[in-house]
Amino acid sequence: MQELLIILQDGFESDDVTVTVNGKEAASEREVSTKMLLGMADEMTVELPAKGATVGVEVRSRNLSASRKLAGKPKSLIVSIEDGELVLREGTGREAFL
Repeated sequence: MQELLIILQDGFESDDVTVTVNGKEAASEREVSTKMLLGMADEMTVELPAKGATVGVEVRSRNLSASRKLAGKPKSLIVSIEDGELVLREGTGREAFL
């Protein structure tokens, strides 16, 4: 198993966020809001199986969901709400916020 850092970035405002790995709930946060000075809302860490996984993110408070199939050994997944859509991007694991 390996860890994946989930970085909730832009566009969150008192939102409830759930992360799934291969369809099973892996993490959940309530009342998540982006801190404008940092451009970040929150971080979560989830465990990934040794082989590929599909990571899903749901923002129930806005009826938004998205998923991304990950292969190899991804280090992080950056999640933003942009123009009313949930956007997931693989990161390097070196993203830093103050």
